[in-house]
Amino acid sequence: MTVDYADVVIAGGGIAGASAACKLAAGGLSVVLLEKQEEYRDLVRGEWLAPWGIREAQRLGVYDCFGAGGGWEIREWMTWDEAVTEDEVEAVDMTRFIPGIGGPMSFPHHQVCELMAAQAADSGARLVLDAARVSVTPGREPVVTYQTAEGPQEIRARMVLGATGRGNTVGRQIGVRMRNSMHHWGGGMMVEGMAGWPADVQAMGTEGDVMFMVFPQGYGRARLYLNFPTVNKLRYRGPGGVERFLAAFELDCLPDRGKAVTEAVPAGPLSVWPSVSSVPEGPPLAEGVVLIGDEAGNADTVLGTGLSCALRDSRTVCDILLGGDDWSPGAFAPYLEERDFRLERLDFGASIISRLHVEFGPAAVARRRRVRKLMAKNFAAQVTGLLNMVAPEDVPEFGFSEFFAERLFRETA
Repeated sequence: MTVDYADVVIAGGGIAGASAACKLAAGGLSVVLLEKQEEYRDLVRGEWLAPWGIREAQRLGVYDCFGAGGGWEIREWMTWDEAVTEDEVEAVDMTRFIPGIGGPMSFPHHQVCELMAAQAADSGARLVLDAARVSVTPGREPVVTYQTAEGPQEIRARMVLGATGRGNTVGRQIGVRMRNSMHHWGGGMMVEGMAGWPADVQAMGTEGDVMFMVFPQGYGRARLYLNFPTVNKLRYRGPGGVERFLAAFELDCLPDRGKAVTEAVPAGPLSVWPSVSSVPEGPPLAEGVVLIGDEAGNADTVLGTGLSCALRDSRTVCDILLGGDDWSPGAFAPYLEERDFRLERLDFGASIISRLHVEFGPAAVARRRRVRKLMAKNFAAQVTGLLNMVAPEDVPEFGFSEFFAERLFRETA
């Protein structure tokens, strides 16, 4: 067995792990980045970065990877919905929320990760692809073992960052338990040939028993998402699943009944999943090991803030590692405090959005109509929507109270 040494080993080469590798290697630390894929490919991951996440990418020094990897600015948000009449549909300007940043960015996840990993390697990190069976033993000198085509490998490090995503590979090994909850299922697929769709407009809405999202990536490409009831979890699986997924966008609320989407051509795999919120029951770390990104806990994917959180985690932890020699668990108290605050707000906001947009039937339609009227009368009622644009700490506190939720969803105005 080959035994190596490094300052930091990062398990997981996604957005969180690869961005951390870039920052730490550029800061002069010896870094090993382990990625289980032999090559980066489309695995249907989040591909939408909020304006506050773009600011985090700039602070980490990885912003150029998004642009070079196909990043596409989305400038407007349209809500087409069975609860919205044609004359009520309006475009929301998403470029105005954070001065100097612009609108959110949509991009091919795997291409950006590949460029980040290459940037990390150019800065001196060692990238190991096809790293299987990663095992982490925490301690003052944590040990990481993994398997490659050359056989078993071992690295002794000062610190391990667990960034393996929702699979929680490292977290489970160091004893971090998650409190999971699920409201609905989701699915996603890349398509091309959407020339009839406005290139800088993202859309969402609910009709029948689906909540849809369309995120253009330029040049007729887009990532499509559906959220749907758990009773329909098998609807888009098996033979004909892709066709059924595209056909679900044939909706009365969409322009031309969604023809621009239903006639699109699949350009990647279709994936479906339980949309799970995971909150750690204790601190997401152990001696010598810190979790970042989805592995440290995540809100429901309906909110779309997972990648922004991954970059915030990466920056915060890297700043601690580069800021001094104290890498003990206590040194990460500021990270844990901020992350707990952030996840609590995001989880609350996601529950509001799920209840409002991913519940179905006549009562749910009536609820959305009532809430729209309330929001039209009182702008403050729209506060939860800010979570898609600005950082959680910049959203007014009253939007995270049970009183706010009760006022939003009460049966009468």
